[in-house]
Amino acid sequence: MALTRRNLFKVAQWIFAAVVLFFAARSLATQWAKLETRLPHVVFQWQWIVAATALVLVTYAVLIEGWRRVLVAWDSHLPFGDAARIWFLSNLGKYVPGNIWSLTAMGVMAKRRGLSPIAAAGSSVIMQTVSLATGTAIVMVTGAKLLGQPLLVGASVIALVGILLLAPRFLPPLVNWIGGLIGRDITPPSVPAASIWIAAAASGLSWLFYGISFQLFARGVLGAAPGELSSYIAAYTAAYILGFISPIAPAGLGVREFTLAAFMTQLGLANEADAALVAIGARLWLTVVELIPSGLYIAAGPNRKSLPN
Repeated sequence: MALTRRNLFKVAQWIFAAVVLFFAARSLATQWAKLETRLPHVVFQWQWIVAATALVLVTYAVLIEGWRRVLVAWDSHLPFGDAARIWFLSNLGKYVPGNIWSLTAMGVMAKRRGLSPIAAAGSSVIMQTVSLATGTAIVMVTGAKLLGQPLLVGASVIALVGILLLAPRFLPPLVNWIGGLIGRDITPPSVPAASIWIAAAASGLSWLFYGISFQLFARGVLGAAPGELSSYIAAYTAAYILGFISPIAPAGLGVREFTLAAFMTQLGLANEADAALVAIGARLWLTVVELIPSGLYIAAGPNRKSLPN
């Protein structure tokens, strides 16, 4: 029976990987067709794209470390290498339509590592909730700065601090909701304020790094990146958040590109044609950057070692 369950789990893993790769490849093919007519006129400056890629990988490391630290609230500990494997592979679930696959995959892989799947999913929910809160505040701050509204900047910062201070109160009910969703009666942990601040620090740094990376990428594609850094941070963060909360589009496909191009045009960062080129190119670029480490983990095969909680 145990052997049969292990075989079934292996088959399920490969099926999941095949589905993920299918949707990712389809997304890439669709966007590549849009770029074909524009590419002959583009001269890439690869040094800026390489720098942007390196900073994105640093951003991933920051987010993974933040997730590891939040796991401590569930008295769960995970080495960085194992956390990176779970994070990258479960993150592939966002390329499949529906917004539950990443959490589901994360829970399954965490269980195989000897951790509670609730700890993995719950800590991920905390990271995502805090990330959305900090991202929204960053958009408000950068947007208010661009509009020349210092009072709105101050109000946004105060609102963000208030949300983070109240987070230990509203996060346990959120974990209860997850328990009801998966059909389990769980006792949510008492989330330390320190975990919230760690998640906020990791999220805040990630939005900043993503904005800088996006500016570097735009320079690598267009040869120049006019405008303030705050404009690129605001455009990328707003587009990512809107894509994330879209209920159907896998990985925010379509929503993120449209929003990103619109923001770039409105903020004077590029004309409509160049904004569309950068937005679609950024999707292709970030998809490849995500898929390469994930593909390496898949090629390396499952890690059978289990860890105690």
